[in-house]
Amino acid sequence: MTLPLPADAMVHALARRDFSVFLDLVFPTLNPGTPLARGWYLSAMVRALEDIADGSNRRLQITVPPRHLKSVMTTVAFPAWLLGRRPETRIICASYGQDLSAALSRNFRKVMNSAWYAQVFPETAGSIVRDTEADLATRQGGYRYATAVGGMVTGLGADLIIIDDLMKAQDATFPEARAKAQRFVDETLLSRLDDKRTGAIIAIQQRLHEDDVSAHLTVKGGFRHLDLPAIAIRDEIISLTHGRSHARRIGDVLNPARESREVLERIRAEMGGRAFEAQYQQNPTPTEGDYVRWDRIQFYDEPPERHALHKVVHSWDPAASTDPSADYSVGTVWGHDGASWLLLDVIRVRLAYADLLDRVRSERKRWRADVILVEKSSLGPALLEDLGRDMRCIGDPAHHAPSCMRLGADARLPKAERLYSSVERLYSGFAKLPREAPWLEALRREMLTFPNAKHDDQVDSVSQFLNWAIGRGGRNTLRGHARRDGPRPT
Repeated sequence: MTLPLPADAMVHALARRDFSVFLDLVFPTLNPGTPLARGWYLSAMVRALEDIADGSNRRLQITVPPRHLKSVMTTVAFPAWLLGRRPETRIICASYGQDLSAALSRNFRKVMNSAWYAQVFPETAGSIVRDTEADLATRQGGYRYATAVGGMVTGLGADLIIIDDLMKAQDATFPEARAKAQRFVDETLLSRLDDKRTGAIIAIQQRLHEDDVSAHLTVKGGFRHLDLPAIAIRDEIISLTHGRSHARRIGDVLNPARESREVLERIRAEMGGRAFEAQYQQNPTPTEGDYVRWDRIQFYDEPPERHALHKVVHSWDPAASTDPSADYSVGTVWGHDGASWLLLDVIRVRLAYADLLDRVRSERKRWRADVILVEKSSLGPALLEDLGRDMRCIGDPAHHAPSCMRLGADARLPKAERLYSSVERLYSGFAKLPREAPWLEALRREMLTFPNAKHDDQVDSVSQFLNWAIGRGGRNTLRGHARRDGPRPT
């Protein structure tokens, strides 16, 4: 006759194969006397991590608000569970600073050295041969190694890399800090995977900036993304453990027992809309920017044909580099329909000077432009010189454009002041944007995240045009006297 297992033994047996049960044992070890408040989102995170464990997924991003057990689950409990099941597993965990990395390591070692862990995974618990603040290793060759941005992992390989918040919230506005974190991912962490085919990467974080590590990894592609905003912004079905699912509806609060809608609104008021949208809503592009209110902008439905437009003006903000991380050369195309200036097109490219000149000329011909504005910086002076030759019919006849005036624009004000002084034109209907266009979303994101976006070239082109259009040059162009009365060519 087989006797039933004691309750503890049954739990331990379940914990060996079920990460959710294992987590139930981890939490009170780290938080004595505090029960684990289970929510459906924890089951969703467990399911995503179990897919990494069984090899059905190799790349995972989880974005979740602060204080939702992300580090305990992913950087403490999950490595302990993996090493228990396979003590030869090699894991590298990275965070933004050594203090955080060390604190997470201490919690991990507390789990690994607990009495119950020795009952759940006796082989692994009995095979620990190295136990330091940064490194716990087994005699089977497995380890969990902790590092931070800027730390060294030379000579170490990994089956799993866990990236847990590589930036502090207060550092996210600095391009240098974002670039440093991204370089650490590319040049230090990703190269550590022993087998690029089977090695896994987990990145768990809150969103901090449009150009943060999460965005950097998304651009690389291949990551499954479990996105858990505090307040749902879409209807979706989210997979849970044991074949279950959760239907989340727009407006649903992630954890109402801990952070109700009222609590979240108080947090929003205290920390500000932009920070709340990024860290709690996982949306670093809020519906309202610091300088632009998208809901106040005036829009038009269908662009007129070229023959119905009184004038067409191009506004160019050229850039000098073709490097993938460099600024873009941006041209915005504006047409006046008799009532308002309409934004008709946005050209956003990285081109060497000769190719950029060809593109400007082709757009001039395509739109039969009346005026081309060019910022007098970077490649601007050279571009103005060549376009001036075209206007005076000097050089190759194929490029002659006597009816198109080119004007140099001086950026006398700082970028923020230029936008702030011009954006009212979009609210009043003096200028309008299209309701639909393939380039509109990229423009919207840049305008709403300005001045914290990675790039601001579209903003510069738009504000350059709007400030010119309201002045004497723009007024004279509409009266048809730009050649005689407008700003002199430069």
